Amino acid sequence: MENRKVRWGIIGTAEIATKVVAGMHDAENADVVAVASRSLDRAQAWADEYDVPQAFGSYDELLADDSIDAVYIPVPTAHRNEWIKKAARAGKHVYAEKPLADGIEEAIDVCKENGVQFMDGTMWLHSTRTQDIEKRIANGDIGDVRRVTSAFTFKAPSKEWYEGGNGRTDKSREPMGCFGDQGWYPISATLWSFGYELPERVQMTFVSKNSIDTIVACGGTLWFSDGRMATFDAGCELAHRSQVETVGDAGLIRIDDLVGGQGRSGNFAAYGERFTGSTRYILGDANGKDTEQEVEPCDHVVKLVEKFSNIILTGELDDQWPKRSLACHRVMSALFESAESNGAVVSL
Repeated sequence: MENRKVRWGIIGTAEIATKVVAGMHDAENADVVAVASRSLDRAQAWADEYDVPQAFGSYDELLADDSIDAVYIPVPTAHRNEWIKKAARAGKHVYAEKPLADGIEEAIDVCKENGVQFMDGTMWLHSTRTQDIEKRIANGDIGDVRRVTSAFTFKAPSKEWYEGGNGRTDKSREPMGCFGDQGWYPISATLWSFGYELPERVQMTFVSKNSIDTIVACGGTLWFSDGRMATFDAGCELAHRSQVETVGDAGLIRIDDLVGGQGRSGNFAAYGERFTGSTRYILGDANGKDTEQEVEPCDHVVKLVEKFSNIILTGELDDQWPKRSLACHRVMSALFESAESNGAVVSL
């Protein structure tokens, strides 16, 4: 393994980048060296505020910097594939925000062809809690997983936000709307629970759209082989929930702060802050006795950045991450097809 820090560039100054750059600063094997925006003034102001030494006035200028090893890409979903491919062709490893858009298969192929790592921004997958639960499921601690229920919802902060004032509620920026942004979490949690086995068929059973024809709330069902199934809901019309319950024939595991990890504290602002959560989950037995399990706290953004940087330093690409991303995207695409087809059942 190389004895150095990975040099990171950031393409875009979206809100989520403020959380990620904090994690990059805290990661032991990473240095944030540059940020790019479509305006040099904006890039420089952002760089000054978040302690980034170099600012570029275009994304292409950053990609032309041969000293940069990896890039983080939080540009809007509708434009992300273009920059994933450009980054890969420039020899940069790619950490891209989720969700993914139509054509991501080609973009990931370009990453593979150019020998660079691809990973999406599903942060909770990298926490110590997630690793602990994965071992329990693999060890058969809850038996055979048969049912998964999951949700990620919150109430839109204003009518303007709900009616397209945010990227999540404007399909020109987020093609699947709130389903794309928020639904990625319950769908990824479902697939994670089932070891990334794909369902046989899916159906979007409920869809709510705003005045500009963008999904703002939804729910659906996924059917797996041998009678196993999952249900989910997501969107910006209900109270805040961020949860998954994975149920086996010998027990269950329940998480009530899946995405943000701040617990049911009411601190919604924690989503944008440095993260020290994901410390607890519920383990239930077959008779209904629940016990609270504790794990070491961690910043799952830091864990993601360190994992990604370690892949670069070892020179050993890890294909499980693009495979996970593609599995989630494939199921999301099928559910979106169902939503756009009046709730038709879609086979995978």
